[in-house]
Amino acid sequence: MARRMTINFGAIGDAMRQQGVRDAIHDHARAIASRARSIDAAEGGNASIGVSSGTNGRGRPYSRITSNDVGGEFGSSKTARRRTLGRAAEQGG
Repeated sequence: MARRMTINFGAIGDAMRQQGVRDAIHDHARAIASRARSIDAAEGGNASIGVSSGTNGRGRPYSRITSNDVGGEFGSSKTARRRTLGRAAEQGG
């Protein structure tokens, strides 16, 4: 006979709010940002790449990696698309 399983989503939310989870998310973002800086430097870029962390409106922690090199990330009529952040994220953390 199959048993019915009930998931306690409140407990998942509580786990997500733990400092250890926040630290792990932030550490992962810092590793990706470091890799992005290395890629940028190797390709002769001068982007400013940083990490910001916080809590979204639903109480979930996040870390965001930012770059001031929008043209290099997405490309433009004057700049080739390099995808520094995208490639760093694809390589994992």
